[in-house]
Amino acid sequence: MKLFPILLTLTLAGGAQAASLGGVKTYLGGKLGVQAAGTAGLVRGADRYYALAKAANFDYKQLAAQPGPVRAALQEARAGWTKASPAYEDIEGIVAGVEALSDFDLILDAGTSAAEGGEDVVPFDLKLPDGKVLAKPGNLFGVNEAALWGTVRTFGSGVPFDVDGNGKIDFGDGLPDANVLKAAAAELNRQTLALRKAAAAWTPTRADVFGALAGNVPTVGPVFFENWKTSRFVLGERSKRTDFVVISRLSDLSGNVRSWQAMYAGLKPDVRAKNAALDAQITSGLSDLAAFVARLERLERTRRFTPEQADTLQEEAQNRATAVTGRLTQAAALLGVKVE
Repeated sequence: MKLFPILLTLTLAGGAQAASLGGVKTYLGGKLGVQAAGTAGLVRGADRYYALAKAANFDYKQLAAQPGPVRAALQEARAGWTKASPAYEDIEGIVAGVEALSDFDLILDAGTSAAEGGEDVVPFDLKLPDGKVLAKPGNLFGVNEAALWGTVRTFGSGVPFDVDGNGKIDFGDGLPDANVLKAAAAELNRQTLALRKAAAAWTPTRADVFGALAGNVPTVGPVFFENWKTSRFVLGERSKRTDFVVISRLSDLSGNVRSWQAMYAGLKPDVRAKNAALDAQITSGLSDLAAFVARLERLERTRRFTPEQADTLQEEAQNRATAVTGRLTQAAALLGVKVE
């Protein structure tokens, strides 16, 4: 997730922090535990699949003739990814917004590939077991998603395969390139564990938390809704996106809003002590935004929004986010943190 640049100056003596901010770190650590369990499952499935492919001499047509073990391995890998990805979305607001952790967001979830270009190209290459190197292939959640669901041709084998076992070949049904999947899964797990270690060493401050909120909340419209509007969840088969094909960005946004609520909970006692009315406005603003997105999530399960409806919803969501951001800036000023 690309953050808006935020300059923070902490004017409290010694970089003072509230004891209640420990809850932010506890929340982060708990979600990272779930994420790590998911990436470990992804690795197990990817390794099982790689072993089967290697035994078949990477003849994917021959591999497809072993539907039982192949399907089990790929379903385990998919289950790991779908456990890890929402857990990360529940903390992305913290990771992306805290300077000591923000590089991990580029690597895990927000960075682009060298082919896409831009200022957010990932800083790593992916070395495959067969010795090939994928130069700056894109963020790791995206590479794994594209390999497992076949949205990037070069990450797949080109051989159709009924992964979900529904008796037909439909979206996402194909055999991944075993070398790509094994390497991408291992690197996602490695980076998750590195983030977990960095998070354990991090001591949150008011500047960290206000900075993360001020940088994240305004991205509701220009990041989350823009991604959603161009995804399969709105455009269906017309979508050209290779990421966000499995989990709707509305669900991702819900996870991010939860992280914002967890962050603000750490600031809440201090804000309330200075201005109870302002605290109530921020709390209700975040709650209302969470409820708004959750309602759209529920509706999306039974219908598809049109692009025109998505535009209208984006405007409403951004208006809510802008109001919350303004109040957060006021609260930061009350506590001696200047947000410019």
